[in-house]
Amino acid sequence: MSYQKFVRDVGLIGVVQILTNLSNFLLIPIITKSLGAYDYGLWAQINISVSLISSLALMGLSMGLVRFLSSEAEKEIIKEAVYSILFFVIVSGLLASLSLYMLAEPLATFGFKDPDAAYFIKAGSLLILVNVIEPISLYYFRVFRQIKKFSYFTLFEACGKLLLILVLIKIGYGLLSVIVATLLVQGVITLIAVMIIIKQIGFVIPRFTYLMEYLRFSLPLTPNTLVRWITESSDRYLVTYFLGLNSVGIYSAACSFGNLIQLFVNPLQLILFPELSKLFDENKIEELTIYMSYSLRYFLIISIPAVFGLSAFAKPLLGIFTTENFVSGWFVIPIIAFSGLLAGVAQIFVNTLLIVKKTKVPTYINFAVAVLNVLINLFLIPRIGIVGAALSTLLSYFFMAILCTHMSLKHFKHNFYFYDITKCILSSTAMYFFVSRFDILSVYKLFVAAGMGALVYLSVMFLLGGFNDLELSLIKRYLFGIRNSLIKIIET
Repeated sequence: MSYQKFVRDVGLIGVVQILTNLSNFLLIPIITKSLGAYDYGLWAQINISVSLISSLALMGLSMGLVRFLSSEAEKEIIKEAVYSILFFVIVSGLLASLSLYMLAEPLATFGFKDPDAAYFIKAGSLLILVNVIEPISLYYFRVFRQIKKFSYFTLFEACGKLLLILVLIKIGYGLLSVIVATLLVQGVITLIAVMIIIKQIGFVIPRFTYLMEYLRFSLPLTPNTLVRWITESSDRYLVTYFLGLNSVGIYSAACSFGNLIQLFVNPLQLILFPELSKLFDENKIEELTIYMSYSLRYFLIISIPAVFGLSAFAKPLLGIFTTENFVSGWFVIPIIAFSGLLAGVAQIFVNTLLIVKKTKVPTYINFAVAVLNVLINLFLIPRIGIVGAALSTLLSYFFMAILCTHMSLKHFKHNFYFYDITKCILSSTAMYFFVSRFDILSVYKLFVAAGMGALVYLSVMFLLGGFNDLELSLIKRYLFGIRNSLIKIIET
């Protein structure tokens, strides 16, 4: 893959991620205004519980698929690998779904502190099965650089959920609307994806020839998944325990906005890991380090202003897109946004550990971070509430980013572009003080302020010389594309 194609693929995924997150973004007011803080908190608890069990049932095999098939060209090996993993996770997903269904009542009583939640937990248990099959089916397209198909599936899922949840809530199904819509949309996408895979490579009953090799790579990542979940999501359980489902609803809504920063690392990660794996297998180490260094640079010059922007718009975001009950959590957004930036940096450097098959190292790092996260949460949440949970996340990801960077540098050298990042911080600061002057009371004013803030950031970066010639040409092409599209719309 040429670097130009790499950038184009990242750009395509980036656009899709923006549209996807916009759909998810629109879900927040729909759910919060329809269900309230308590039911939104209940959905957040079910969602993180399902995500944990799904990740454990998956056993890291989605990453194994990416790692081992990124440079594979033999069709029979590809076919055997895909169906071996697919059949395996179907069985593990069924067992995991059944386990959650059977444990729904004690989990509702002791974990959620609401016995009535058992009904919704049982309904949500079915999500585990689709959550383990869908990544394998979609990662096939990611591995073999069928980025358009991967993007279309991702976009269809987000838009499908948005529309179906809206319809079911209007009918009056309440919280069940979210669960049913998620199950139906993901199920349809998985079915279509599997049908396309069968059409492309045919179908075989797997002999599980390579499964043990994949499990040796992926199983060390399974505890890693558990401890990452502790870092990312266990705070919801502790907030529920100390403060109740109403508080976890407010906290989760604020985190949903703060976590928008993840949309900048996700498209990069989807393309970067398969490409790095291929370059490493082909012994193109110098090219690999270039990809890594530029990926980090691009992530930071986009995510740093995003953190400043989310910080400036924190209170208006909650005021506009949720109800008055949620606005008290606005101060969580800047902390979670900065945490997301640090998590993105850590994720980029984790790639180098995975491609050299040092899968135990990320597990050790995540375990240490998880322990730190729980201890800080136990200390801070009873004292300062949900802001304590946010600060715990920030400190944990700071520690993780330091460790991942240090371990990555043992294997590869990286250019950190400190001078350019300093310019980025200065430009973001100028943008922050500019947009902070706006009195934002509507969606229209929010988007106008965000657009003007982006122009301020780009202008200051240009004046400081923060973009190279290639980046300037891409920015010009993008801006001219927007202008031409607007002219066509006006003329029409």
